[in-house]
Amino acid sequence: MATTTGQDAPRSVVIDRKGRPAMVVYVFGRYVRAAHWIRNGVLIWLIMSGIYLGNPFLARAGLGQATESFIMAQVRGWHVAAGWVLLAFTLARIYQFLFITADGKLGIGHELKMGRIMFSWKAWRDQLAFYLLMKREHPHFTYSNYGPLQYLVYTMLYASLLVISITGILIAAPYTTGGVAAWGASLFSPIEVWMGGITTVRIVHRFVMWWFILFTLAHIYMAVWNSMRTGHLLIEGIISGFKAESTEVREHDPSKEELKGTGKA
Repeated sequence: MATTTGQDAPRSVVIDRKGRPAMVVYVFGRYVRAAHWIRNGVLIWLIMSGIYLGNPFLARAGLGQATESFIMAQVRGWHVAAGWVLLAFTLARIYQFLFITADGKLGIGHELKMGRIMFSWKAWRDQLAFYLLMKREHPHFTYSNYGPLQYLVYTMLYASLLVISITGILIAAPYTTGGVAAWGASLFSPIEVWMGGITTVRIVHRFVMWWFILFTLAHIYMAVWNSMRTGHLLIEGIISGFKAESTEVREHDPSKEELKGTGKA
């Protein structure tokens, strides 16, 4: 039997599941879910088209030179367009991370404040123990939506998105005669010089692409494994928006924990 919590529009449901998280909570909004799947779709296309641009295999399929040039131009054009979409979503996500508070207002970002979990030895110990199968229960962090390992990886992910976007703009510049791409290339030209030329820029761009491939595979595996092991509904959550948590964690007041750490009552 399930009972809802809240008044007008319940955002959580308490259910009876022995040995599993008891509260199903609405944590992923429509924008977050839409952005997640759009970003994933764009990344898949960028990886597929990027591999083709690096190895235009259709040229060995008996097609004429003019036809092959047209295909290359089309693939490159859609690749660049998808790159701008990815950059727009990346900048919006970084802005949200840095400047959007827990109640949706401007200020010091709610997720930015969670960064202190990176410096908690206990948090690292508990999370690594769980992933190494040394403890059954998933660690709960009342002041952070992420464990320290997740926080580190997601920070690296968005830093990598900026790197691949900047190198992509530099690579696309020779094929454009104006517009934002040309302006961006002139803005980032010192980076190209610092990196030693366009060849190194291409190598870095491709290296980061393979990092995204490995991250995506690991992310899918860990999300499925975590969801099945803990019952937190991680896979279902990014589709429906609802995630399972323990009632004790949801009822805990993070402000009390912060006061405890300062020695104030």
